Amino acid sequence: MKTINLLRFVFIIIVLTFLSFDVPNAKDQNEKFIIVLDAGHGGKDPGNLGNGYREKDIALKIALEVGKELEKNPDIEVVYTRKTDVFVDLFVRGKIANKMKADLFVSIHCDSHHTQAYGAGTFVLGTHRNETNFEVAKKENSVIFLESDYEKNYDGFDPNSPKSVLGLTLAQEEY
Repeated sequence: MKTINLLRFVFIIIVLTFLSFDVPNAKDQNEKFIIVLDAGHGGKDPGNLGNGYREKDIALKIALEVGKELEKNPDIEVVYTRKTDVFVDLFVRGKIANKMKADLFVSIHCDSHHTQAYGAGTFVLGTHRNETNFEVAKKENSVIFLESDYEKNYDGFDPNSPKSVLGLTLAQEEY
């Protein structure tokens, strides 16, 4: 019995010790959870054009509807990268999230296909699919060529270069 009580006491001391530490980047109790909703594509970038629909329109509608629901929670602050059909540079989207010190960044995109498949898809990158992953990354990042100063904004980034895509992946880990 003494051993169990001693273990309980030690456990309580350990828990209280860890609770006393100031956790970096922890939010105060009165701070809101910040979610940035990024409606993919927009303006001059239509995204996928499958089945007669434009991805940019669907992504925007979804972002606005999801945001509307999230805004009902007083503990959540929703920030949008766009609320209308405008083109927002890719690097600006990330800057918005970083400036707001967002807790979560959600970029909304929609696939297009010509089959009977339906539902949601989740993409997880794995080394067994490196070539496929690289082709997807090239396609998704090629939109930077629509930006006016992409050479300056991306400092030598070439979406067709595996080295650039790997560098981008590593840079994302910083944030």
